[in-house]
Amino acid sequence: MRKYSASVHTLGCRVNQYESDCIISELVNTGFEIKNFDDDACDLYIINTCTVTAASDKKSRQFIRRAKKLNPRAIIAVCGCFSQANPDISGLQADIILGTPGKTKIAQLALDILNGHTARGVLDVPCISGYKEYENINASFSEKTRAYVKIQDGCEAACSFCIVPQVRGPNKSRDYADIYNEAKHFSDAGYHELVLTGIEISAYEGGLINLLENLNNEPDLENIKSIRLGSVDPFILKKDFINRFACLDKVAEHLHLSLQSGSSRILNLMRRRYNAEQVLENISYAESKIAGLNLTADVIAGFPGETDEDFEERRAIINKLRIYHAHVFTYSKRPGTDAAGFGGQVPENIKNARSKLLAQVCERIKAEIHAENIGREFDIILEDLHGGYYTGKTRSFMDVRIMARPPNLCGTWQRVKITGCVQDYLYGEINI
Repeated sequence: MRKYSASVHTLGCRVNQYESDCIISELVNTGFEIKNFDDDACDLYIINTCTVTAASDKKSRQFIRRAKKLNPRAIIAVCGCFSQANPDISGLQADIILGTPGKTKIAQLALDILNGHTARGVLDVPCISGYKEYENINASFSEKTRAYVKIQDGCEAACSFCIVPQVRGPNKSRDYADIYNEAKHFSDAGYHELVLTGIEISAYEGGLINLLENLNNEPDLENIKSIRLGSVDPFILKKDFINRFACLDKVAEHLHLSLQSGSSRILNLMRRRYNAEQVLENISYAESKIAGLNLTADVIAGFPGETDEDFEERRAIINKLRIYHAHVFTYSKRPGTDAAGFGGQVPENIKNARSKLLAQVCERIKAEIHAENIGREFDIILEDLHGGYYTGKTRSFMDVRIMARPPNLCGTWQRVKITGCVQDYLYGEINI
């Protein structure tokens, strides 16, 4: 029987990246050869889509069309949040359309079409509200030095701007035994860092801090040197959480905050569970307990009703928190969300200008933090090798370029001394 080839392109968040790893694992198990997405000889192209913004929708459509142009005879499979929200993808000529559940079915569905057992035109986009149990798919594959482990799916926060609950459904958490088994697989395979990801990991039903303590203290995960959290709601960072977090030797000194705004008025309109004062209080306590803590964040620019004063409050909180890097999202109307109907929609040119200003604030803070860390030493996983330098990140999420020397040490955990910096990253040398 002929060996078929497939490629996967992933848009959006770390959850999608994890689920693409699961898709690839199933493709390999089914007998597919994995190729790059730009290869025009693939028999199957899979686009794992995102719909968090209008720009995400546009990119999803573009990659579907791109795959069709690469090889008009190939099977085109679309899955993820965009197709969950838009199952009738008119004019895009996809052969298999799935939503957010059931992504690993693509391998067998495509194989049946390629072998002539079934016809093209599979549509399987269920009502997501009916999916109340965690779908336990597994990633035996990761193309990164670090491995993602999904612990949760869905969200019930009902933020006024967010379409995610409509395409991911209610909160559902993964059993600890399954999380441990996957973590053990990656540890045994030689990975040194786990990234715990999900749609709203702060809502993990067993308690996120309990999960962290269990993984941190598992004796069988001896290769795991760092456990990093995905995006967390600032609401969860109470004193008990921080006190316990600070005692965990494997958990990275880094928090990625789902911050969104620094204006308490706007946060209330967004229906977030905290105000700006609570964020500052929680983070101040965290910094007093966690040495070397570094912060990154998601923020939205141009939310409906956002005034210049609201914007300045956001810029001020980014400065006070010293956000190392921010994913700045320009507010985008999402059909079916309350905020899409709010008055005071901010003009596009003002939204874009505010996004650029926030990015500039973070660039300045990053440069300051880099300068402060010259001469310090960090344990770092050496990742890719380019132009005589390894790339890597400190456990506090700072980007480092490390002078390479034989033998090739990619994938290893090394002590690195920081010797210099530029705007975007630090320079270091392996401390032998």
